[in-house]
Amino acid sequence: MGCPDCSLPWHPDHMTRPSIFAYAGGAPAFRALAADFHARCVVDPHLEHPFSHTSDPHHVDHLAEYWGEVLGGPPTYSEQRMGHSGMLDIHARNGMEPSLSEAFVRCFDQAVEAQLPSDPALRSTLHDYMVWATAEVLRYDPPDSVVPKDLPTPHWTWSGPA
Repeated sequence: MGCPDCSLPWHPDHMTRPSIFAYAGGAPAFRALAADFHARCVVDPHLEHPFSHTSDPHHVDHLAEYWGEVLGGPPTYSEQRMGHSGMLDIHARNGMEPSLSEAFVRCFDQAVEAQLPSDPALRSTLHDYMVWATAEVLRYDPPDSVVPKDLPTPHWTWSGPA
């Protein structure tokens, strides 16, 4: 559904802005984003090691489902995968350095630029989400960290965390 008077997919005078997920292009766009992001991480000098050792052949699909759910899409990841606590636990206690977080955000921003609509508000919102998300993952990095069970999957809107 687009703006009836212009070529924009939305216009503030005519409708409410759709979810980030819908605006970006839905599941196909998030699959393309996750694939592009993963490819960038595998060749990044800071991220190559953790990304090249992923044993899950469906990692890109799961990443797309997770990001999609967080950003306004269907709850596929929570219903069919391990949920937010499980995702955090997989990434917890891995001895990450802050430079990994910076590289992660950089690769994400580059993949967003390559795969999603060229919209400054979209890019800014997604960048802010990823900075927030990497900080959350780093909170569970110390060796004695315990990820609480059944954490709700976060939801992110155009104005930040919901």
